[in-house]
Amino acid sequence: MKPKNAKMKIIIILISIIIIAIILAILFFFTDVFRTKKGAFYRYIKMTESGLQVLNITEFDEYKNIKQTMPYIRKAEMIVKTSSNIADSSIMDKLKLNMESKVNNDTEKANSNITIKSNNTELFNVTFAKDKKNYAFYSPQISTAFIGIKNENLKEISKAIVGDVYVPDEIMEIKMDKLLEVTDIEKKHIEEYYNLLKNNTPDTTYSKGTNKIKIRDKDYKTTTYTLKLSGKESADASISILSKLSQDSIMMDFLTSKFKLLNMSDEYTDINTLNIRMQEKIEKLKSNSQDADNIEITVNEFRQKNIKTEIKINDKVYSITHIEDDGKEILILGIDEKSLEIDKEKENYNFKYTYYKDEIEKSVEVNYKKEGTIEENNISNIMEITTTNGIKKVTYSYKDTVNFTNDIGMIKTFDENQSVILNNYPVEQVTAFMKQLKNKINSVYINTGAIIGINLDPIFENYI
Repeated sequence: MKPKNAKMKIIIILISIIIIAIILAILFFFTDVFRTKKGAFYRYIKMTESGLQVLNITEFDEYKNIKQTMPYIRKAEMIVKTSSNIADSSIMDKLKLNMESKVNNDTEKANSNITIKSNNTELFNVTFAKDKKNYAFYSPQISTAFIGIKNENLKEISKAIVGDVYVPDEIMEIKMDKLLEVTDIEKKHIEEYYNLLKNNTPDTTYSKGTNKIKIRDKDYKTTTYTLKLSGKESADASISILSKLSQDSIMMDFLTSKFKLLNMSDEYTDINTLNIRMQEKIEKLKSNSQDADNIEITVNEFRQKNIKTEIKINDKVYSITHIEDDGKEILILGIDEKSLEIDKEKENYNFKYTYYKDEIEKSVEVNYKKEGTIEENNISNIMEITTTNGIKKVTYSYKDTVNFTNDIGMIKTFDENQSVILNNYPVEQVTAFMKQLKNKINSVYINTGAIIGINLDPIFENYI
């Protein structure tokens, strides 16, 4: 063999090895060829958290911050853009809502006057005001004085006001940046719980399949990886995770701080109380593991991304859908037949909340964008709001202007001693009062619609 030919063969072999190595590396790092069903499941389940970052809308931070430090006047107008199965367009086209607000967050005072007219005929007017922790409204068509609530000790009267829904003692603004913030140390600890679940679930509990998902009228064919645990299997995994978690001070502090940001009760925001609840859950699972929840978690892979995570606990289904396609980012949070959808496309946002009652679809959709700059003091908020109730549908067009200025004059609020502040009364009285108030609001709403020829459904469906 000639030396020249031998060298050439060696070069060809080396090049072939390099090419094979590159192909194998691509297959390993960018496909699931070498991954087990279990390995692929954990690769994609970890991507779920990144989709929630859509909720952290940082583009408006400067605008939000200046509203906290600078007084401003907001003037707004809203008209009916389109409607169907409500009333004739000649009636709806005449409706207009005007609002003027004065806000000073530094002094914790605000006032908003809203008037609804049909042509030049005033149909309804209402004033909303805030004074420190007191929030109240007044409408001459509904009451003779301001009716309000103090943002403290809300648990006692919440059932009388909003029904059987959890309400914290004090409602605080949810700060999404803090809620979604995870430190590097916390990420390392979270990774340990993925590994713990991985090590405590046999390979037979994982499966692979295919699925077709429709998002915004577009079909996505996905590969699915599913973890399915029976009651006994989920009990064993839960015991392992809760036992470790209850002794993990970093994660316990992480959880309670996040629960606090969500306005949850002391049983979740206090470390000791939460620990006691965990120990009680562990003992319950140990003594009666067969009755533990059946859990099924499915991730849907599309082009090496997890576009939907679905968690089924017994018969209840939770889902997180997240995809970036055609310059648009979409997040859909679902609980059974209720869903919250958020679309982001450049500086445009679309929010839609949908639920079903008696098989009738009800929804509120808001398309939002902001124009202008703080430097030029010409901020405008523009919204298209669509409400759907079965076959009834109305789209409103809203636009406001926000003027930041120290010259806003006096902000008129209300005298607490001459107003009905619900916290100051026994729960029994509040319950009876709220029933009368809801009936009154329904009556005013329906009668006002009838005056201009609109047949309206009551706002509070369990009344009248």
